[in-house]
Amino acid sequence: MQTGIDQGALLTGPLLGGLLLLAGPPLLMAVIAALAVTAAAGAQGHRDPMDHRPVPSSLLTGWRTVRSIPALGWLIGGLAASNLSLGVLQAATPITVIHQYHRSGVEAGTMWSLAAIASLFAVWAAHRAIGRWQVWPVGAAAAALSTAACLATALVPGFRSYTVVVAVLMAADGVLTVVLRTLRSRLIPARAFGSTLAVTIILLLLPFPTAGILVAAVPAASLPHLLLACAVVQGVVLSACFAGLRRHRAEGDPPSSPVRGSGPAPAPTAPANKQASDPAVPVDTP
Repeated sequence: MQTGIDQGALLTGPLLGGLLLLAGPPLLMAVIAALAVTAAAGAQGHRDPMDHRPVPSSLLTGWRTVRSIPALGWLIGGLAASNLSLGVLQAATPITVIHQYHRSGVEAGTMWSLAAIASLFAVWAAHRAIGRWQVWPVGAAAAALSTAACLATALVPGFRSYTVVVAVLMAADGVLTVVLRTLRSRLIPARAFGSTLAVTIILLLLPFPTAGILVAAVPAASLPHLLLACAVVQGVVLSACFAGLRRHRAEGDPPSSPVRGSGPAPAPTAPANKQASDPAVPVDTP
């Protein structure tokens, strides 16, 4: 559900942004200000009456939990490399679309909306694929597809092919997000879920500012080479991570439930008192 909300926001955001750009900067700034005020007012209306005091050791507890679960550590490492490539692509796309393909910012927003539609369908299909083939094969296939699409973004010649490749990359990233959240719910113990979740989010968001720094430091003409390098790093790291995850596949499997009718029927228990169980035998009363 949460993944669908995230991908829906990715779908409507660029589309509305493109329409507001066509309407003019004043309307764009007014809508952004109104949304910010609405979000702030909504956050103030949902205060928890209980007093929550920050616990300094909560992040340390989450970090220790991540280190104690090898499968979760491997998964976070692989997805961090994938997020670095995705962040470089997102930061470089406006430059690539406008200067290399000579397209407008509105067309770039439309491209991201199409990619978000593909991601929504991928999220819908990922839940059903995981239920049929388990989480590890689906995650490995999505990782391979994401790496191939990231390589292709630096090599495609035209804007249409670039749009298709970005849509494939976003779809694979949506599947990886489903894989992460599925395994996270199975691997993290309930007593440390909040602190461990915070640590995983921090670790997975760190590549995005790093990607922005890389794009800012590299000339526009060298951005395809940067994407190629990120794709190679992503492929190597994801291959190592899923090779390591093979040794911990049992940790992420769903708990097995007993199948009805899959065992011998329990033997009937003999009554302790024949007289009490047989209505034909009279019971002596004192």
